[in-house]
Amino acid sequence: MGPISAAEASTSVERGREIVRQHCTRCHVIPGINPYGGIGSTPSFSAMKWLDDWAYRFEIFYQLPPHPSLVRIEGVSEERSQSLPAFSKEIILKLEDVDDILEFVKTLKTPE
Repeated sequence: MGPISAAEASTSVERGREIVRQHCTRCHVIPGINPYGGIGSTPSFSAMKWLDDWAYRFEIFYQLPPHPSLVRIEGVSEERSQSLPAFSKEIILKLEDVDDILEFVKTLKTPE
């Protein structure tokens, strides 16, 4: 697949922003969306961008705890175990959604 156009990139960023607004703000602070939200024990998206491997972490976030109990990627993740507590409705995403989330996160600046 070749490089994407500016319009496609913009659409991907907007889709990623909407997915993040809809699902990630439950736990994470996202600049420009919920600056006073989230759960205190979870890192903000901006803070995670300070990590050298931040892009990789966003690419595989659904594999990193506690996400496997909350998020399933269609055709990638296993079905959610019935032994996990049902404290929240499962979030079901497509692999393309993960790409869109990453495109959105690329637009965020780290705090100064």
